Amino acid sequence: MILGGLVLVLSVVVLIRMMPAGDSTALAAMSGPDGSIIDRDPQHLASVAKIARARMRKMYTGDDARDPFEPLVRLTSRPSTPEREQKPATPAPVTLPYMTLYGIIWDPETPIAMIDGIDVHVGDRIKGARVVGIRIDRVMFEYREKQFELTVD
Repeated sequence: MILGGLVLVLSVVVLIRMMPAGDSTALAAMSGPDGSIIDRDPQHLASVAKIARARMRKMYTGDDARDPFEPLVRLTSRPSTPEREQKPATPAPVTLPYMTLYGIIWDPETPIAMIDGIDVHVGDRIKGARVVGIRIDRVMFEYREKQFELTVD
């Protein structure tokens, strides 16, 4: 509404500025009987108000704009079904990472195992698994609180 009033006042000011200095007939045609510039014709006022309302509807407001930081697509979770609630989540089985035992150098005091080209002793870690024991034919590991063995074929 304020914008419509400003447009109306601005258009009147522009019309007055564009008139030649000696032309008072156009100003007299625009002015009312008491000499004021405000038009008192109800039909004309209604049409000006209609135009102002149409412009107000098209005016930009941030209320209907999308927030640029919000994602275009929202992911919604599916409601849980009774079947899903009853099944306990089973953890994936723990398996030892893939390793190749190339050989064992047996010494009762300091045995050495060659795994994936790396020499390891008891207490060393390889691929997240800790070597807990080396025997003549096998290497024992602890990985994620489980015990594993690699044997010489």
